[in-house]
Amino acid sequence: MTKLVSKVLMPLVDENLRRLLSMRALSMGAQLIVILFAEYYLDLSLPLNLIGITLICLVVWSVFTLFLLTQLDSISSDFFFFQLVIDVLALAVFLYLTGGATNPFAWFLLVPHSVAATLLPKVYVWLMAILTSLTYTLLVFFHRPLIHLDHPMEMGVGDHFSEHIVGMWIGFVLLTALMAYFVAGMAGSLRNRNESLVKMKEQIFRDERLVALGTMAASAAHELGTPLGTMDVVAHELSLELEPLNNASFNNQLSIIQGQIKRCKNVLSAITQTATMDQYDTGQLLKVGEYFHKALAQWRLSHLDVNFIKIIKGKEPEPKLVSDIALTYAFINILDNAADASPSFVQVTLDWDSEQVILLIEDQGNGMDASQLAVLGAQMVSSKEAGLGIGTYLAKASIERIGGEIRWESRSPKGLRVSITIPFSI
Repeated sequence: MTKLVSKVLMPLVDENLRRLLSMRALSMGAQLIVILFAEYYLDLSLPLNLIGITLICLVVWSVFTLFLLTQLDSISSDFFFFQLVIDVLALAVFLYLTGGATNPFAWFLLVPHSVAATLLPKVYVWLMAILTSLTYTLLVFFHRPLIHLDHPMEMGVGDHFSEHIVGMWIGFVLLTALMAYFVAGMAGSLRNRNESLVKMKEQIFRDERLVALGTMAASAAHELGTPLGTMDVVAHELSLELEPLNNASFNNQLSIIQGQIKRCKNVLSAITQTATMDQYDTGQLLKVGEYFHKALAQWRLSHLDVNFIKIIKGKEPEPKLVSDIALTYAFINILDNAADASPSFVQVTLDWDSEQVILLIEDQGNGMDASQLAVLGAQMVSSKEAGLGIGTYLAKASIERIGGEIRWESRSPKGLRVSITIPFSI
């Protein structure tokens, strides 16, 4: 999920950086116009050479950033914050050369802070608040004063104007703190809402697929009932005809066919029963060991030939778990996959603590590659030649529905390890 959200939000960071570059270009254009206006219309003496060098450096950096945008796959929050720091430093240089805090455009230092408060995590917002506040504070005491050509006197030396500057400084610092607290909080809420929407959309999509699968399963159970009944009758008639021959090989093969037909009918019966009513023990509070012992006993009935190892690590007192038929089927399905991949070794380790139960299912099969593990449970993939991957998909959905988590990973030297975590508060 953390990867899906990142994929959704990463393009937004790239787009916001492009907007920042556009805003920077407009800002540089406006600064150039204001400087020329102040120099040639207001007759202010400005260090045009230093201002020009600063502008050129900022243009070069912006072009370099635009080049990086075409080369990098994604832009991190660290890089975006660094861009805002460059804007603050460049604006600080301009303000230092043009009167410092006496410059009426000193409030432009709030622009990078506003951008950070809206788009970046809270830690960057507070760092930007500290940087802009410190920059403004230094500009109050250290700057090149504005000199009027007609009156070669430093502007703003009066006592009342000094008090005004101090008041502006206090207001600036307070405003940066308020923006860091309130605006960043609102932006954080907006980001959380967007992430929740992404999760909700994924949940709705998965639920729709589960409903579709349930509908198809019920339809299949209805449609397959008749042909399975016919096959059962034919198999029984064949057994009667072959009985006088007393051929052990034929009888064994026919017995296998009859057993598989019976198993299919039982599965279809279970599907129909599950679709119409819950099992009698669903929703009961059972001890963890008792619950999984029942599930394992149900699974062992059809896997007597599997070399099975059970390990219990949990300590007393043994907590209780709410029984859930979907969880039981998910557990059995994962055991089926392990048994199919490795009949000679299937190991189940049961452990618990005060908050959750931890279940490990390990096998020594051929395993799966990294690309298959990455989408296992999220998409319908299977390592079996005739497998559809539906069971694994349903198992993951059932476990996550009750607040649990399931992970697949490769096991050394071979095989798979399935880790299931289920909270007790389900």
